[in-house]
Amino acid sequence: MSQTSPSSQANLEFIAPSADMAGVLHTLFITRAGAGRSESIMPAYSAQLFSFVEGSGAIQFADSEAFESTDISLNAPMLRAAPMMFNGPVLSVGASFTPLGWATFSGLAADKHHDKGFLAEEIVPAEPLLQARAALAKARAGTMLIEQYVRALEEMIRQVCAAAKSKPKADHVELVAAIETWLESAFSPPVEALYDAVDLGQRQVQRLCRRYYGVPPAQLVKRYRAIRAAILLAHDDLSDEKRDEVLGAYFDQAHLIHDIRRYTGRTPKGLVKEALAVDMLDPEGHGESGRKLRDD
Repeated sequence: MSQTSPSSQANLEFIAPSADMAGVLHTLFITRAGAGRSESIMPAYSAQLFSFVEGSGAIQFADSEAFESTDISLNAPMLRAAPMMFNGPVLSVGASFTPLGWATFSGLAADKHHDKGFLAEEIVPAEPLLQARAALAKARAGTMLIEQYVRALEEMIRQVCAAAKSKPKADHVELVAAIETWLESAFSPPVEALYDAVDLGQRQVQRLCRRYYGVPPAQLVKRYRAIRAAILLAHDDLSDEKRDEVLGAYFDQAHLIHDIRRYTGRTPKGLVKEALAVDMLDPEGHGESGRKLRDD
């Protein structure tokens, strides 16, 4: 029987997407984990692509069987944290999609398709997938550097998005930009500020927010607030001023703990006990609104 342990041996390396892919991808990343079986919890991330050069992995989404990652597979946007497992040693390459990037790449609405995995064949056309798998074979054989394979997967995503028959409409793009600006405007921005900032009715804003983010604005900001709180609390050097801002955004500590557990799978105290947990809460993995926390 293989030994199961926390994924303290695992780590994430974030890689910036190419300039032309900045609107499609939050980040590219490389995951490494040691030999044996290890466990962690994936926060409520945006849509992800995973490819295993070595080892394998699985995610236990709520109310479904564990999704076993194949050579190349995808996760739809996540509305809550989910346990994940590695069978190592692991060397995995991945990508994190922006809301518009995922909509273009997959053609799927986040409120209809979330918290589930997809085989690459279910979304990626045959030719770019064939090219990506040829690159994967080279990476596995050691004839392609892992950094080159990262860019090969990025090229697959680029090709799929360029050839997409259904792309977000201009007014949808404008609204998503407004939502991102609103999310970046404060630690816990009021929903009314978003409605005031756009020339659309509340019902239309709510409908489109669900389409691209999976939930309406009030639930979206709740998720982002919890992730932001976790990002900040995961670091020991958090200033008293910033800690007070985090705590002040919640009615009481019970609500803080509940939300952080829902969206990260951990309690505030548990955030700093696992190396991979801290890595997954790096601002680079959570888009521009996450990076803004780093810069504040």
